[in-house]
Amino acid sequence: MKRGQSSTEYLIILAVVIVIALIVVGVLGGIPGIGQSGRQRTSQTYWSTQDLAVTSYSVNTDGYVKLNLINNLRNSITLTAVTVNGQSVGSGSTSLSTGGTTLREGDTSLTCTSGDTYEYTLSLTYVDSATNSTYYFDGDGVELVGLCAAS
Repeated sequence: MKRGQSSTEYLIILAVVIVIALIVVGVLGGIPGIGQSGRQRTSQTYWSTQDLAVTSYSVNTDGYVKLNLINNLRNSITLTAVTVNGQSVGSGSTSLSTGGTTLREGDTSLTCTSGDTYEYTLSLTYVDSATNSTYYFDGDGVELVGLCAAS
């Protein structure tokens, strides 16, 4: 009467193991689309906590880039260059006091498809007003990750 019980238990345990494996692969980003939101949140968190932080950003299908920046340093700075994937965003220098914000935006030759995920490198160059030293920050390899917006 209990001939099929061990087979049934085996199949249930196998199903649980497969479900757990799929969850782990999805969290680690092994399946496109499943791990993307985690990577986007990680990127947003990283960039929003830096000395020269990016509080929000977007890229649309026409290559128009918007970056909201805040100076979290103790000294005033002069932002001299912002590039996304080597493409300059905005122009000129911008002075930022401690806690000061700025919107840097502009057209680039970047392309993306609406709704698709993009991953771009961000580079910031600024001069510290107290030391008159120039600093370059590229996120130590952490890219901007987001969803491409419609134009």
